[in-house]
Amino acid sequence: MQPPTFSMFIYDWSTDDNYSHGFLVPVIVGYLVWTKKEKLRTLSLKPSIWGLVILIFGLSIYLVGVIGAEWFLKRSSLIIVLGGIIFYCYGMEFSKTLLFPLIFLIFMIPLPAIIYSSLAFQLQLFVSKVSVHLISFAGVAAHRTGNIIEVSTGPLAVEEACSGMRSIMALLALTALFAYMMSESKLKQWILFACALPIAVVTNIIRVAATGIFAHHFGKEFAEGILHESFGLIVFVIALILLLLLNQCLNWIFPEKSGKKLG
Repeated sequence: MQPPTFSMFIYDWSTDDNYSHGFLVPVIVGYLVWTKKEKLRTLSLKPSIWGLVILIFGLSIYLVGVIGAEWFLKRSSLIIVLGGIIFYCYGMEFSKTLLFPLIFLIFMIPLPAIIYSSLAFQLQLFVSKVSVHLISFAGVAAHRTGNIIEVSTGPLAVEEACSGMRSIMALLALTALFAYMMSESKLKQWILFACALPIAVVTNIIRVAATGIFAHHFGKEFAEGILHESFGLIVFVIALILLLLLNQCLNWIFPEKSGKKLG
C-alpha cells in the first residue's frame, strides 16, 4: 500500500536537503494569494465548464501516478487539480490572477530520481572539469579523473551533493519569486529566471575550486570540514549578490516607469 501523497511531501522535505525549501513554498504561495485579496474582491465570478475538463485531466494524471507508483505525477497533479477547481468555480480572471502562485507550487515537488541523478551526474563532471582548471590557474598542481580531483594533500571527490543541484533547485525558486515581485516586464522576468541556472553552476564551481586550493595550502581535513560546509552559505550569498546586480543591469537597460507592486 502506498503512503499518502501529502505525508510523502513532508517526508521528502524533512529528509532530502535538496528540497528542504519545500516547507517554505506553501507559505510563500499563501502570502502571494493574500497580497492579491483586494484585486480578487473586484473580480466578478464567471464559472467555466472548461475548469471541469482541467480538473478531470488532473485527476487522470493522479490516477496514472497511482497505478504506476510514480510520485512526481501524483504530486504534480495537485497543481492541475487546484487550477481546475479555481477555473471551474471562479472563472478565467481568477485563474489568471492566481496563475503565478499556482505555478510556483512546482518548486515544492521533487524531481523524478532518474532525472535528478542524470542531471546531477552531468553537473558533477562539468564542475570537476572547470574546477580543476581554476585550481591549476591559481598555481596549484591538480589532476582530474572523472569526478575526482587530485591535489597535493590527496583526492577530493566532487560528490552528487557538490554537483550544484541543491543550490540550483533553491535558487530557481528564489529567482522566480524575485523576478515576479521586482518587475512587471515579462522579458526581464524570463532573463532573470534563465540566469539562475548559470549563476548557481558558476558559484558552485567557485566553491569546489576554493576547496581544492584550501586543501593544498591548509590540508584536506580542514578544506573538507567546517570550511566546506561554510562555503555552501557563502556561495549562496554570492549567487544572491549576482542576482541583484543582474537585476540592476536589467533596470538600466530596460527601465520601467514604475516599480512592481504586489496585489
